[in-house]
Parts: sequence; C-alpha cells; structure tokens
Amino acid sequence: MSVIAFTWLVLQIAIVTGVRPCSYNEFCINIRQCPTYKQYDNEPFQNWPSDIKTKAREAHCNSEVVGNQTIVSICCPSVMNSETCGAQGDDRISKGQVAQPFSYRWMALLQSDNGRFECGGTLVSSRYVLTAAHCLKRARIISVRLGENDIDKIEDCITADGETICAPPPQDILVDRKVIHPNHTNRYKLNDIALLRLASPAILGHSVATVCLPDGTPEQRKLKPWSYIVTGWGKTENGTSSSVLRFADLPSVPLETCSVMIRNIHSTIRLDESHVCAGGVDLKDHCKGDSGGPLHYVSNTTARFVQQGVVAFGIRTCGEESKPGVYTNVGHFISWLVQHVDE
Repeated sequence: MSVIAFTWLVLQIAIVTGVRPCSYNEFCINIRQCPTYKQYDNEPFQNWPSDIKTKAREAHCNSEVVGNQTIVSICCPSVMNSETCGAQGDDRISKGQVAQPFSYRWMALLQSDNGRFECGGTLVSSRYVLTAAHCLKRARIISVRLGENDIDKIEDCITADGETICAPPPQDILVDRKVIHPNHTNRYKLNDIALLRLASPAILGHSVATVCLPDGTPEQRKLKPWSYIVTGWGKTENGTSSSVLRFADLPSVPLETCSVMIRNIHSTIRLDESHVCAGGVDLKDHCKGDSGGPLHYVSNTTARFVQQGVVAFGIRTCGEESKPGVYTNVGHFISWLVQHVDE
C-alpha cells in the first residue's frame, strides 16, 4: 500500500475523531513508525482488524503536511515516559552545584573493559540506557552503574531535618546489547545517539528512576526552554572529572547563533534541527556534563525533568573559550527510540 493511500485513509478518520493529547507511556509519532501498527504497514486500512482500526482512530494526536506528504501521528504505546519518570528525589535536597543523593536518579555511568567510567547516560526504561554514539565507538563499554552519587564513597547518605538517610548500594549491570544510530558520523557530528540494553532490568526505587523524554506532541515540539540543567561527573574528552555528581544551569542558545560560533571551531560541521545548544556564558558552566549525559529542563505542566539533549561535542573547549555546548536533540529521534526501546 502506498504512503499516500495509507495516510489519506487514516486522515479521513482523524478528521472525524479529532486529536487528543498523549499520556504517560505514549509518544506522538508517525503511525507508520509505531511498532503497534508495523505488521499492518502494507495492508489497506479497511482490512485492518476492527479493534486495531478503533485504536488508531482514538490515538490520533496530530496531522501535518511535510513536503508533499501528509503525516498522520498517533499516541504510540511505549515503556518509556512512565508515570513516575523524571520525578526529583527527596524534596529536602539542598540547592547548589553539587548534587545530593537521591537527586537525578536516572543518571548512569558507563564503564569500559579497563574499569574506567568513560561516559554518562540516562535510564529511559528499566532495561535501556540512552547515551551518545561516540561513547560506544571510542571505548568498549561492558557495564552500567546506576544509583551512584559519590564514586569515592562506599555509601551515599544525606542528612536533613536531623535525619540521616542512606541510599542502597549502586547497581552495576552488564551490557547485553548496543544499539548505535546507523547514520551516526563523528566527522560531521550527526546522529550522535545510542542505546544500551542491560542484561537484567534495573531495580527502580528511591535512588534509581527513569527520566522523561519529549513526547513528540505539537505543543511539546513548539516548546523552547529558556534554560536547561546539565548533570554529570565531568567525564569529558579533556580528561576532567569529579567524584561527586554535579549540575549546572545553562542558558539556551538559538541554533542559528550557535551554528556560527561552532563553525569557527569545527569548520566541517553544520548544525540542524537534530542539535540543541546551551551554555557558553562562562568558561566552565558546561564542563560538569558527561559525554553521553543529559541536558534537561523541568516541565511547567508536570514539574518533571525532561531530557532534551545528549551531550555530544563542544565540551572540549571548556576552560579555554566561552562557547556553547552542542547536544543531540532527543526530540528529533523519538521515533527511533520508540522503535528500539521495547522493554
């Protein structure tokens, strides 16, 4: 069945049923890229099972014309963006540049076969960690550590209101499979995104949780946060590091402005909608992030942390020039993520 015929049929139904917002465990993506409907891709819509047709009608979240094609999107089911994603830990956590235990519970450390923590990442489901493709190409990552705060301490504790609470030991989980974006190119800094499937599910709790991702709805795609938060242990290309998880507030930088600034450093690189820029206010504000780690913002509607970017490049200028950091735009790759994160 042709793309035009497929989308035309669904669009007729969409016009009748209208659109709806997506909820938890759903992403608004092209119906042709949603695994739920993949087996019907070559079938005329009228031949679909009645329950599947009803589900498609009720899940319609957007229709738009891109080029000469009409794209019909539905709220596609996913194990990501659970109802508890992106929730900050203990509300008594003190503010500052050093993160306390139970904060940023989705943070992950990627460990190579030489025992070193090479990069960062984020837990997006109990079985998958999101990171940068260049991290998996430059080192042999064999395990992931979750629930860590201070690498040098055996036990991470916090004292508040006269009460001391200690986090469970961090979880070190072997990597079962690596999924690198097939179009990643380090030379041109494109598609720098990857997934790690864990050999066993992470145990979610007070010190380990998943982060929220952009849900792909029209409202979310129009959102342009003024500022972001980058977190990490500083495991960057220049070798700097911290034993304690840190965070920094970074201003958003328009892509057009960032592109001109970055071109002076990397002449072969052209930024596009698959990138996000932030930072560049002082010499060290973006040094606290890890390669592969997250750039997030706090949603005004849910008060949850939403990961907008993955630390890609620009970090090595840290301490030398006030240039913004460049991040892979997670929202640009939501369909790819939904197709690969299946548990």
